[in-house]
Amino acid sequence: MSRDQPLLDLECDQLFTGLGHYRLLLVAVSGGADSTALMHLLARWHRRRGSTSQQLHVATVDHALRPESRAEAGAVAAAAQDLGLPHHVLTWTAPKPAAGLQDAARSARYALLAQLLRDLGETNAAVVSAHTADDQAETLLMRLARGSGLDGLSAMSPCRRLSAGEPYDLVRPLLDVPKSRLVATLRSDGITWSEDPSNARTDFERVRIRAAAETLAALGLTPDKLALSAHRLRRARSAVAITAAEFETRVLDLNGGAFAAVRRSEFAGAPAELRLRLLLRVLARFGGTSPPARLSKVEALLDRLGHDAGFTATLGGCVVTANAASLRIFREPGRNPLPECLLRDASPVLWDARFAVSVGGLPPEHGAVTVKALGTPGYATLRQSTPVRLPQKAAATLPSFWSGDTLLAVPVLAPGRQVGLERPEFTFRTEFLGLPDDARNCD
Repeated sequence: MSRDQPLLDLECDQLFTGLGHYRLLLVAVSGGADSTALMHLLARWHRRRGSTSQQLHVATVDHALRPESRAEAGAVAAAAQDLGLPHHVLTWTAPKPAAGLQDAARSARYALLAQLLRDLGETNAAVVSAHTADDQAETLLMRLARGSGLDGLSAMSPCRRLSAGEPYDLVRPLLDVPKSRLVATLRSDGITWSEDPSNARTDFERVRIRAAAETLAALGLTPDKLALSAHRLRRARSAVAITAAEFETRVLDLNGGAFAAVRRSEFAGAPAELRLRLLLRVLARFGGTSPPARLSKVEALLDRLGHDAGFTATLGGCVVTANAASLRIFREPGRNPLPECLLRDASPVLWDARFAVSVGGLPPEHGAVTVKALGTPGYATLRQSTPVRLPQKAAATLPSFWSGDTLLAVPVLAPGRQVGLERPEFTFRTEFLGLPDDARNCD
């Protein structure tokens, strides 16, 4: 099929087949050509299916970076209304960073979309985005420029978790579709769209890559070929991930999220890529909300493990301690402040991107329970009633439940036991999220 031919209904049925099992689809629409086409194609597909059990909503994130953005969100709302679809405008109100604006905007966008899904009250839900083969090719080139590894060069995944600790997926059904075919679809149906002027800002890396498209194509580096390479690398990545999971089962103990322990004798004999992946995934989870460790830094740690029997280091928001027998990794106490949150009912809350925390049996008259890091004083209080064999620094970073200044429970260290508690019908839960599904070894 030509790159300039509109998408056919039969093709859309194949592209969207994986979306059928979700009860709620939230289409992220900026108003540009790609997302506008996705909205219209999904609306048409949804009507053809005639499903009454699946909801289709549209959301536009107003990043509040340009005066025109609110009117553009209004135009999307009008188009969604014409299609009979509910529309939501989500506004990024937080202060905007001076550097890393696009990355910050993407994180804010996903956080706002996740919050909307929580508000809509459907857990079997997915955000659907309009990333195309052209976006995939640009992502591959950007990661090549960073010297990324296999995960990074696999570029964007067709489906992944929207964010840590959330039940929602992020689905990209158009990754194999050229942007030109979406534009052709809109033109054939007489549908208009808006152009974001930031797409011409050459201070953004993706825009500079896009501007070099003709030069790259002359060298044979067309979007189609680059997207095909990303697809094949993703296939290889999937195979490596299976072996890596088996390796983790043999050498790694997560200790309920208190700390990760790695048996060095078996770890040392494995291929370097498996050892590197394990370190990346453990650091990504135990580092909590800290910025992820750079690939080059984790490679340096792997090299050090090859010739140093014992040492202590910090990396990616974690403390790494090594001796001849084992390697321990836990959250660094002083890096990236540990959060506090209030629990007023049994609804679970994500804490430090490591644990889902909740309290059951809490009567309304009691007031909120505070969840915060145990800290050194809390650790001393816990040890008065509970034997704990864990380094103080690791224990101090774990979630604990408090009523005022009274420590109630530290389920990670003392499951089923409560400290200073007068109402034994309360139940405190901390669920460690495990290692991330989508850790990426790319800078």
